Amino acid sequence: MLHVLVIDDDADTRANLRDILELDQYRVETASTAAEALQRNDWSDIAAILLDRRLPDGTAEELLPRLKKLAPGASIVIITGYADLEGAISAIRLGAADYITKPINPDLIRTRLAHVAERKRAEAEIARLNEQALQNERLAAIGQMMAGLAHESGNALARSQSCLEMLAWEVEDRPEALDLIARIQKAQDHLRHLYEEVRGYAAPVKLDRENWELSGIWRQAWANLALTRQGRDAELVEEVGGVDLHCYVDHFRLEQVFRNIFENSLAACADPVRIVIEARCTDLDGRPAVAVVVRDNGPGLNAEQRRRIFEPFFTTKTKGTGLGMAIAKRLIEAHGGRIMVGEPTTGAEIRLILPREPP
Repeated sequence: MLHVLVIDDDADTRANLRDILELDQYRVETASTAAEALQRNDWSDIAAILLDRRLPDGTAEELLPRLKKLAPGASIVIITGYADLEGAISAIRLGAADYITKPINPDLIRTRLAHVAERKRAEAEIARLNEQALQNERLAAIGQMMAGLAHESGNALARSQSCLEMLAWEVEDRPEALDLIARIQKAQDHLRHLYEEVRGYAAPVKLDRENWELSGIWRQAWANLALTRQGRDAELVEEVGGVDLHCYVDHFRLEQVFRNIFENSLAACADPVRIVIEARCTDLDGRPAVAVVVRDNGPGLNAEQRRRIFEPFFTTKTKGTGLGMAIAKRLIEAHGGRIMVGEPTTGAEIRLILPREPP
């Protein structure tokens, strides 16, 4: 919904413009003088300003520089009488987007603002594409760097692992030394995992789709976390009823998504851990899809965590890269699906929507 500010000293004009624009679902704010308009604090949400050419306390030419500075993203349309057309054209030279003449023609104002809305959409899409291109360049650079780093580090870690194994034979009768060696080996495994996780995030996503039942995938992900769950009271509960869970997906990639979600819940929840999976049939952009909700009984997510959970390298854990949910987002979107954070009354909730067929 576009937010429009109308600045006009004529009460009838303000009322007419408000009626016209609100009927078209615009959010409208009005001011009768320049001073009244300039009193507002937040200009970031203003998409268009309808500015009377002459106000009791200023002209469009005088106000334009201040309005352009306050609301650089807003399109300013001058409202003028026929006798003042030359002044309106002068205002356009100063940065106004367009002008309309009094008396106000409802269809004309709708057309002019529709152009503003379309331009805003185009600008937003261009900004999104530019950001995506920049992100792809960053990922390519990270991927190239991490590939070399992981290879060289892998060789070094393999050599140190061999040395640790030989050292363990030498001190097999000394439990304290063996414990230290085991801790070093565990740290090396963690370091290797971090390298692979960053490299995996930066690498291009290539899917090998087949027709799979989703429950088999999330059960496999849960089974693969048996070592992580060892000694803990953790339960996975399925509440899917008779929903058809078949989708064309990449089994390995989707298992990675569920594993990342489960790992977050296991890390956040105190025992007993209860993770509930629900599913239902839905549609996505007019195509048949399956919606899956994963909910835990942990402390839940605060406002910042909900906002940044899919942001690369954001984490509240003492260990890890903060890439788990960023990777999950990339993989779900590569499937043509969506992933989002729910807002349950308790615990954390992740919602997935997967199309049944490839887009």
